[in-house]
Amino acid sequence: RTNLTVELTGDIPKIDAFVHAVRPHGLLELVRTGKIAILRSDA
Repeated sequence: RTNLTVELTGDIPKIDAFVHAVRPHGLLELVRTGKIAILRSDA
């Protein structure tokens, strides 16, 4: 068995197209976060 973790960024239609393309290959889990913010350090 092979596992694969993918992180995607893009607009909604592009993400939806990817999900549609990989679903027939056995997509097991999907998490969509929406917009997030990450603080940068001063270093």
